[in-house]
Amino acid sequence: MATLEDLEARVAALEASQADYRAVLAAVNALGANQREHALRLDRVETQLTDFRQETHGRFRSVDEQLAEIKDLILGRHNGS
Repeated sequence: MATLEDLEARVAALEASQADYRAVLAAVNALGANQREHALRLDRVETQLTDFRQETHGRFRSVDEQLAEIKDLILGRHNGS
């Protein structure tokens, strides 16, 4: 038969085990929250990168069009001389 001291020791061990479990669970929850935050940041960066890429492509198209116009002007004047 178990003594009162044995039972108290078992109860203390169970309480410690539950405290450890709660600590691990809290750490896992914190890690999950951190992961969600990083995922949101990554989504924002991807969106900004996509916007930047579209803007840059638009600017390059504009520059290409302007260069074509300049080339036409130069060649037109050169051929007209």
